[in-house]
Amino acid sequence: MKNYLQFIFQNFLYLTLLFSIIVFGLTADKLLSIDSHEKYSLLLIGIFFLSLFSTMNLYYYDKKYNHYLKQKVDSYWAEFFSQFLTIIISNLISGILIFAFSQIFSPDIILDLVGVLTLISVGILGGSIAALFKTQWYNHSSFGQIGILVFVYLALSGSVISIFKPVQILFPPLSELITNLHSTASIVSLLPVSGQTLAYSLVLFLISSFIYKRNRKS
Repeated sequence: MKNYLQFIFQNFLYLTLLFSIIVFGLTADKLLSIDSHEKYSLLLIGIFFLSLFSTMNLYYYDKKYNHYLKQKVDSYWAEFFSQFLTIIISNLISGILIFAFSQIFSPDIILDLVGVLTLISVGILGGSIAALFKTQWYNHSSFGQIGILVFVYLALSGSVISIFKPVQILFPPLSELITNLHSTASIVSLLPVSGQTLAYSLVLFLISSFIYKRNRKS
């Protein structure tokens, strides 16, 4: 896992994107004259893309540099869980830092905890989409890239386009989180959808684990 953490934290992409989101959280109120709900919505989108791109980068470096390591540690599940834990740890750090510098604290610590947990769950969602389509770095690059584009589109539009309503539960619930945020006065109401987002992400990780385990055997 140390190897994967180095790929994340020693690479300019993750740190640059994280720093950019933190700066946005510090300055958006005055620069854009937006309220806390609007800023938090943009922070959710920011951590989603931060995790998506940094996880894609993780798999790229894994493919490029880890040939010897994979031969030395010939265990698919050790590899998978190391990558999974790396994604969880990076999003825990991202979610806490982004919320800490967002300047949208509440006197009620429960609201702050929900805010942090929602950011983390959205970050994990971005990582899970990258994990599902990491085939772009292996045998089917075009399929992987198109798959990520489609899932990103569905994540951002699944709850706002009427034709998607009947099958909305099949889509990444990022847009549902944002629409719920703007239709309620309390961030606590996001907790059920945050749980749904986390569950959705874990299902994608589970699906990807068996897809790539089968491909590794073949």
